[in-house]
Amino acid sequence: MTFIFRGIACAWLLLLSGHAAALDPARSLAQFHHTAWTVNQGAPGQVTALAQTADGYLWLGTEIGLYRFDGARFTRFVPPGNNGFPATSVSTLYTSASGGLWVGFRYGGVSLIEGSRVRHYGQRDGLPTSTVFRFAEDGEGRLWAATFTGPVSLQGQHWVRPTPAMAYPGRQARTLFTDRDGTLWVATERGMVVLRRGARAFASVPASVGRVSQIAQAPDGAIWVAEADGGVRPLLEKGEAGASAGLLFDRDGVLWATTLGSGLLRRSAQRVPAGFESFRRTDGLSSDYVQPLLEDREGNLWVGSSRGLDRFRHANLIQVGMPEGAQEFAIAADGDALLVGTRNHPLQRVDLSSHQALGLSSAITAMHRDASGRMWLAGPDGLWRKQSEHLEKVSELPVSGRSGVQAMATTRDGALWMSLNTPGLHRFAQGRWTHIENQKGLPPGDSPLVMQADTRGRLWLGFARNAVAVMQDGVFSTPWSGEPLDVGNVTALFEDRQGMWIGGERGLAQVVGNTLRNVVPGVREDLRGISGIVADAAGDLWFNGARGVVRVRAGDVAKLFGGQGRPRYERFDALDALPGIAAQFRPLPTAARTQDGRLWFSTTSGLVAIDPRKTVRNPVPPPVEILSLAVDGADVPIQAGKVDLPAGTRNLRIRFTALSLSIPERVRFRYMLEGFDSHWFEASPARSAFYNAPGSGKYVFRVAASNNDGVWNEQGAQLAISIAPHYWETGWFRVLCVAVVAAVLWLLYLGRLRQLAARIRARLDERHLERERIARDLHDTLLQSTQGLILRLHASSRKLAPTDPVRIELEAAMTMAERVAADGRERVRGLRGEVGHAQELGTALMAVLEECDGMEMPAVRLVVEGTPRPMQRCAGEEAYMIGREAMLNAFRHARATTVQVSISYARQAFRLRIHDDGVGFSQDAGAPEGHWGLEGMRERAARTGGSVTILSGRPGRGTEIDLQIPAAFAWESRYRPGVAGLRDRLGALFSRLRSLAGR
Repeated sequence: MTFIFRGIACAWLLLLSGHAAALDPARSLAQFHHTAWTVNQGAPGQVTALAQTADGYLWLGTEIGLYRFDGARFTRFVPPGNNGFPATSVSTLYTSASGGLWVGFRYGGVSLIEGSRVRHYGQRDGLPTSTVFRFAEDGEGRLWAATFTGPVSLQGQHWVRPTPAMAYPGRQARTLFTDRDGTLWVATERGMVVLRRGARAFASVPASVGRVSQIAQAPDGAIWVAEADGGVRPLLEKGEAGASAGLLFDRDGVLWATTLGSGLLRRSAQRVPAGFESFRRTDGLSSDYVQPLLEDREGNLWVGSSRGLDRFRHANLIQVGMPEGAQEFAIAADGDALLVGTRNHPLQRVDLSSHQALGLSSAITAMHRDASGRMWLAGPDGLWRKQSEHLEKVSELPVSGRSGVQAMATTRDGALWMSLNTPGLHRFAQGRWTHIENQKGLPPGDSPLVMQADTRGRLWLGFARNAVAVMQDGVFSTPWSGEPLDVGNVTALFEDRQGMWIGGERGLAQVVGNTLRNVVPGVREDLRGISGIVADAAGDLWFNGARGVVRVRAGDVAKLFGGQGRPRYERFDALDALPGIAAQFRPLPTAARTQDGRLWFSTTSGLVAIDPRKTVRNPVPPPVEILSLAVDGADVPIQAGKVDLPAGTRNLRIRFTALSLSIPERVRFRYMLEGFDSHWFEASPARSAFYNAPGSGKYVFRVAASNNDGVWNEQGAQLAISIAPHYWETGWFRVLCVAVVAAVLWLLYLGRLRQLAARIRARLDERHLERERIARDLHDTLLQSTQGLILRLHASSRKLAPTDPVRIELEAAMTMAERVAADGRERVRGLRGEVGHAQELGTALMAVLEECDGMEMPAVRLVVEGTPRPMQRCAGEEAYMIGREAMLNAFRHARATTVQVSISYARQAFRLRIHDDGVGFSQDAGAPEGHWGLEGMRERAARTGGSVTILSGRPGRGTEIDLQIPAAFAWESRYRPGVAGLRDRLGALFSRLRSLAGR
């Protein structure tokens, strides 16, 4: 499914993009851009078959295996797993309509490649054990294979031979081919037969053929054959002698043919003469022994040879033929042709297809056409003038020794100005020379490198070292302001509608009106070494410089000087068939425009031309594929566009490619790792992306690519990458950490509570000891003294008569003293804590009833919830005192009929509630003067670390006293306080775990 989807996507891209241009039929073979890959460049040798699949790969069948080529790397294809090919030597390749690649092998065997799936066919599938020469699909969609023992067709998953009823006449099938009508042509050892669409039997063709290696159909419908012993010819005509291995008609109908020793042949009806032209190893072909031919979807022509692979592709620049060894080209337009003078060859008149020597053998280093159309030519041997086709020598040079001519120009007065290798400037008018030197405004001791007359009649002179002078009415000056000129040696001057352009070794500048400005630094590198400037009919500017030929659209010129937007331009270099670089000394200028609109550029190694109206763009967006992912140098298998990596993965290398075979060197990539990168990155020429340590998580690697003309495949390719987390990065570990931290905090909190409780207990113990001391002192002093006083009063009263008023008063005083003593003893008992409330608080509270003898008592009920447990001493004492106070208040003041005492021994807290159904009291009125019972309850509760709630004044609901003490302050603990207690708890926990493990 992946292969089918990829094929559909690639086909859809091709449908949207249209068709790429084919090779221009009017050009010669030498005018195409040719590249050869041999074994030294990584190509396999002995290429026997070529094919291109829907994903854009170029497949090469060789005697040592199957290879594929993405424009940058040759990779041997090995089926995955243990599903190896049945043989090594590939004899033929075929891309079927369904998108699969069929591979035929020498001495038998066929394989079908569909993406990562490979299926093999052999003898058990009905395939004969003989070499497979060719595949083809007939008009009914059946796949046929030509083998040494005859043709076979695939029916289902089984290969079958023609039945006797099909009347196949031979024993062999050397090759086969399906024409545009769906007719299947088969070359046998005896002749040619056809199986027409819908026919049930083969029919013989009345033509004599030899050992046919390939069949093709011309644009006019004629069938052509390539014969190993008869050359390339129409089937019904006689051909030229020679051994031919293959033929192909490209999309423009041009015939290409390969030979077994004579190189590559090509015949185009648009060339004169119309015969075959050849391209051989001496011209740069990898080998003269060539076999398969293929035209790819971008219009490139591929040739397989015994030593490697060759490609012919379109180039917008057309190389123009010149005599061998010609150097230093002085150029000037001459109608639709170009006049070219050199240092070592006669003057030439050049067009795209030929060059013609003219009657001037002297070296020419400068040319100039004046306003009247006359052509001036100059060199070390003198000055010539060309009028129409007539060449006339006008004068010798105005110097005694030999000198090269650097530049020439004419002014409105008809004078010719010339720059030589000597200082100053020379003027030629009315047959006489005038030497101008040491004039104000001219650089001393220099001569101009370039000259240009503008439309105002002024003469511009460019010198070395950023010097430019303008002559007007015999006066030299620099009539502009603005930036200082920064182009180095001035090697080009050109005037357009805006102003004068100044090119030099370090960049480019322009004078508009009286203002000079240099181009922005961002474009200076591509616009350095400018020695030729020309404009085309559309107003676009072309600059010939050290970095190639640069085209700036008319609408983008302002951006060169910092206008709105990024400067945009197009650069042509060696990949566009530009030989060498622009000359930097002479002859100058190095650019010209002929009347037919073509632009011409000279370089250090030749001449090229371009028609700006016919520049070809590649409209095919390149399919993009992610090839592999490696971790620490080891490839990781990719399954269904996804890859899972272990925790701690580092050093990722992701390799990818884009299938644009025209100029793969200009294919651009951008990529990003979603989830890690914040923006897109430009890829290096290595077509790889590296990530050191992306960390755990889920990522998506995306890559997009553009072809050589900037047409982007925005969909690109993507790979889902999942890196497992370390255990400390997992969710369960984070939850565990949170739980551990919470437990530690909780233990610390409990420890703190225990510590505070211990401090409170220590303080209460101190208070209890103090209370015992006070109780002892009260008992030993005040109570004993009071008791002694009572005894003395009793003794004194007995001495008086029973009716004596004094005795009556004494007995009353003794009664009061006994009450004070009893009350004091009760207080001493309270101070000493001699009540059984610590463990039996309920019993202690019920004993309060005994203190109320003689009073009218309500019904009292005790309710205990939970299991009674030992209480801390302070908590038990304060709870008893609060409960006692509440009960006594209910007995004395509430006028209640029922009092309920509820005690709750809960795990979280201790709770004591005293509730009556009496009259209650108003809490807003405050306590009567001298009564501190309620306030005392609150203070006692606070001392225990708890709280007391008093509810009263509610109609019909009496009074409720509710005491609550947290467990940490209420219950006795088995553990020590503080950190020691924490250690005790942990020790107890480990002991329990050991006991459980022992069971």
